[in-house]
Amino acid sequence: MRKPANDNEITVEMLERCLDRLADIMAQAPQGGEVYLPIWERLEREIETKKASESTMARAMRRARR
Repeated sequence: MRKPANDNEITVEMLERCLDRLADIMAQAPQGGEVYLPIWERLEREIETKKASESTMARAMRRARR
């Protein structure tokens, strides 16, 4: 996986790709993949947090442009 342009920048797209990869790993896991559920849940939470933050920032910028 490529590093982001800014080492500190984690994007929703990057997190979504991680979920895609994890889904593949879970599907191929001999134990059914349940061991990966905490990671899956964490990634989903991180995505929702990031989306909410981006949405809040977009609302703030729209208001600032008025």
